[in-house]
This record gives sequence, C-alpha cells and structure tokens, in this order.
Amino acid sequence: MVLIRSLFLLIFITVALAQDVEDPEPDATQSELDDQAIVSSVMYAPVPTNRIAVNRHQLPPPEYIATSGEQKTVCKNHRTDFSKDTTGWQVENSMQDTYDIISNGLQFHLLSPSKYIRMHDQNNLPYNEIGGRGPTLNATSYMRYGRVSATLRSAGTGGAVTAFILMADGGDEIDFEFLGGDKDLVQSNYFWGQSKEYNVNGGIHKVEGGHIDTTFHKYTIDWKPDRIEWLVDDKVVRTRIRSETCDATGVCKFPSQPARVQFGLWDGSIESGTAEWSKGPIDWSAPQHGIQAFIKSVQVDCNPEYNQIVN
Repeated sequence: MVLIRSLFLLIFITVALAQDVEDPEPDATQSELDDQAIVSSVMYAPVPTNRIAVNRHQLPPPEYIATSGEQKTVCKNHRTDFSKDTTGWQVENSMQDTYDIISNGLQFHLLSPSKYIRMHDQNNLPYNEIGGRGPTLNATSYMRYGRVSATLRSAGTGGAVTAFILMADGGDEIDFEFLGGDKDLVQSNYFWGQSKEYNVNGGIHKVEGGHIDTTFHKYTIDWKPDRIEWLVDDKVVRTRIRSETCDATGVCKFPSQPARVQFGLWDGSIESGTAEWSKGPIDWSAPQHGIQAFIKSVQVDCNPEYNQIVN
C-alpha cells in the first residue's frame, strides 16, 4: 500500500511540474516574449533593457565624432599649383622615377614591368603576372571633414587606374577613380574602415565636356559630418547621406576618421577580377607612347568646426 501511495504521489508531482513549464499562453505576443528574455538578462548583467542598446553596448564605437571641447585635427587650408611647387606633398621614396614636374603640373608615369607575362585564371580571364610601377602622392597633413578639389587628366590606357582619394590611417576612404578604358566616365566610392565592403558603395558618373584622359576636369570631394558629395566641374554627381548608412543597431558605416589626400596611378592588371574591372589587362607587348596622368592643382579647405586650422 505504501508503495502504491508513493507511486501516485510521484505521478502527481510530475504532472504539476509539466504544467509549470508549458509553453506560454497562445495569446502572448512575440514582443512580450522578447521583453521577458531581456528582463531575465538584466538579472545577471547591468546592461540596458533595450535590445538595440544592448548591441551598441557590446560593439566598439562605430566612429569618432568630435564634440565641443575635444581636440581637433590639425589641418591646413592651401592651394598647390603642381607646375610650381610640391611643398606639403610626399611621393614614396621607391617611386621617384615615376613622376616629373612640368608646365601641366605633376606628370605621373606608369612604368612597364621587368617582364611581361600574360596569364589566365580558371575562368580564362586574362591578367598579368607582374604589374607596372606608378607613383603614390600623399599630403603630409590631415583633415577631418572639409572640401578638396583637384584639377587633373587621367591616364587613357585600359588597365591603368588614376586615383584621387581621401585615405585615413584606420581604413576609412573616399574615392574618385578613373579607368583608362572608360573615356567619359568616372567612378565614386567610399569605405568604412572597421568593415570594408567591396562592390557595395560605388557609383559611375558621366563626364561632360571632353574625355577624362585628354581634358582637364575639376573633381571635388565635399565631406561633411552628415553627407559626402562628389562633384565634377562644380556639378554634384552623387550624394551619400550618413543616416542612410546606419543599420538597425545604430552603427553608421560612414567615413569619419581624419584623412590625407592621396593621388595615384596604378596597374590594375595583376589580378583577373581587377583587370576586368579596370578594362585591362595592359598589353605591354604593344608599342606604348607612355601611360601618363597629370595633376595640375589641388585646393584643400578644412572644416573649421572639426579642424584646428593652421597656416
């Protein structure tokens, strides 16, 4: 008899426990369930009780935004006429033979490789095993928000890429890129250094009034805390709003780090995908009359709210 009573008692306890752990009532909303889960987590850690805020708390700061009283970036407003002077600019030491100062400004040269070896990838896309050498010119000072205008002519050979860039040490980047095989187009792009995404943020724009490799045009990057504008000959061709780059967690993938102005001429031939994008690869076996780009002048205007402007 005692054994039977014990068995009935065990069954009763088991049924009661099963009722306690039943699924929530059918009319409980997903929002209520989410709130219950968040409240449970607060019992174990002093984190915000909002799901978006929790995600922000766990991530590193998405960007550096200066506020009043914080140290500003030291920046210099200046105009450089490259036919007269290169003060404030530096070419990589190994590239001294890839540029000249002439009446048209700074003349960039893309020099042929030591050997010309044409290759093909598994999809039969062509590329060159060795690339040509070109210069990279960097400003010696930084800016954080402002306006930069450059008057230039790009190279005109497919596979050769001329670049006008704002480049931050942390990887933020704002670009104009000129493909020698696209005579009346220019490409815009930007990157957020903490999470670089390719083939996502680019744009292609028509250039009126002469081919990019035979006519000097004025290209401008107007970089503000809330937007970037790309201009060609003082006409806006693209605008990117900062708020449009923000995800559901509040992270805005928008360039905000202090950056230097950079110009370059490089060979896009040494990887098949890049060679295809750049309208290459370059055929170095064909007679070359020189692959050249020209940077006539650049104007830098620093945003006074975010930069300490010096002479």
